[in-house]
Amino acid sequence: MNIRSLFRNAGIVTFGALCSRILGLARETAITNRFGLSAQTDAYAVGSYVPITLSNMLVSGIVSAVFIPLFSQLVAKKKIADLRLIITVTINQFVLVMVVFLVLLYGIAPFMVKLQAPRFDPERLYYGISIFRIALPSILFLGLAALSSGILNSIKIFGIPTLGGIIFNATIVVITLVFSRQWGINAVAIALVVGAAGQFLIQYIWVEKHHLGYRFKPILYHPAMKELYILILPVLIGSGINYLAPLVNNMIGSQLAQGYLASLHTAFKVSQFPIGIFALAVSSVVFPNLAEHVEKKEHCNVQENVQWAIKFVLLIMLPATLGLVATSVPVVRLLFESGEFTVKDTLITSPALQMYCVALIPWSLTAILVKILYSCKDTITPVWVAVVTIAVLVVVDLALVGPMGHIGLALGSAISGVFNTVVLWIIIAKRYPSYLIVSPLKKTGFICTIGSLLMMASLYIVNMYLQHFLTMSSKLHQMLQVFFLVAVGCIVYGVFIYVFDKRDVKEVMGRS
Repeated sequence: MNIRSLFRNAGIVTFGALCSRILGLARETAITNRFGLSAQTDAYAVGSYVPITLSNMLVSGIVSAVFIPLFSQLVAKKKIADLRLIITVTINQFVLVMVVFLVLLYGIAPFMVKLQAPRFDPERLYYGISIFRIALPSILFLGLAALSSGILNSIKIFGIPTLGGIIFNATIVVITLVFSRQWGINAVAIALVVGAAGQFLIQYIWVEKHHLGYRFKPILYHPAMKELYILILPVLIGSGINYLAPLVNNMIGSQLAQGYLASLHTAFKVSQFPIGIFALAVSSVVFPNLAEHVEKKEHCNVQENVQWAIKFVLLIMLPATLGLVATSVPVVRLLFESGEFTVKDTLITSPALQMYCVALIPWSLTAILVKILYSCKDTITPVWVAVVTIAVLVVVDLALVGPMGHIGLALGSAISGVFNTVVLWIIIAKRYPSYLIVSPLKKTGFICTIGSLLMMASLYIVNMYLQHFLTMSSKLHQMLQVFFLVAVGCIVYGVFIYVFDKRDVKEVMGRS
């Protein structure tokens, strides 16, 4: 697949991810509007975390690291019959394991919630257990959705999986707004299950359309999957460790006053907005190609794809990072400040968001670096790097939570994210020196940094003037403020990059 095709597919995924993330922010807005930063939203942050994390850890990580390369290899070799059989075997195994696993989790729900937040008071503990149990079936549906997404990606279909995310978030928004008065915070947990089912079904329709759907056969093994079982365990461990970071924050932060864990949850969700739109879109599109090129030993193509992905991240995520730092208060105020979410809550959440922004570039690069290792069938290295990263997170969190409170926990996550990226980069540069060539990236990084700093300064200046003309208690004026800031930022950065780095932009677009 050439660069232009990569850019086109990245554009498709980016557009779908943008719609999904906008709805994701609407979801968080609906929740905070209904419940504010309260005991119920603290409980939601904890109670919903395990079901969503397990679905990502048990299936999304495995699909990304193990199954997509296998699916892509079978498609390339036109072994469609084997692919259909492996899909059936995979679904049989997954459903069987999940039924047993979900029953077990239901029984130990109190223990799981207490493990995450050992210092929760009785009210938050009660809500957390209720949300945990109600949301459990979402693990099954999100897992099946991830498998469907892997199948579609292996045949170079990227748009439909993003449509699943749109349906997931839209469902949660609607159910939360309509039923939260009657059902309380449990409405959001129910919405998770319904949204997950919708996300799976819309993708499965397309899987069936390409004749790759499930066939009712009572088989639990296929010889081609023997090698995969060896790879799955380290991927499971690695994925689990990667998702421990918010869990560590929950455990250490449960000592904080009510609302502060919810503010971290909200700030983290906002920080993931540009990553979900751009960085994850790029990594998901480039991964099947990396796996194919590595398998064929086409090292020049691997290098070209990696260079493209990193340049894309630098061009987009550097201005996104500094822009979000500069506009953190206006953005949080516009998205969440209404109903039970007050001015005080905005001032609590926005500095945490700024701390998370420190790690936007590292998190984005990590998504690409891990895919390089997975393409080389190395699932062990990300595990031990993640183990060390979590140890760093615990130490930093414990050191910062006392003097800085919830802001220290956000900064701790950012510092550990930087550490993780640096270690992965060093390892890959030593093992596969032809894959990571730094010299072509220096100019791009330097120009993007100067342009982003110039944009950031312009945002602070423009915001100072806007505050003299706008009433911040008006939602319309809040929208105008954010609109003008985004417009100014895009114009300043866009003009700067067009003048000083037009060649890199054309290369990323595949038009050089």
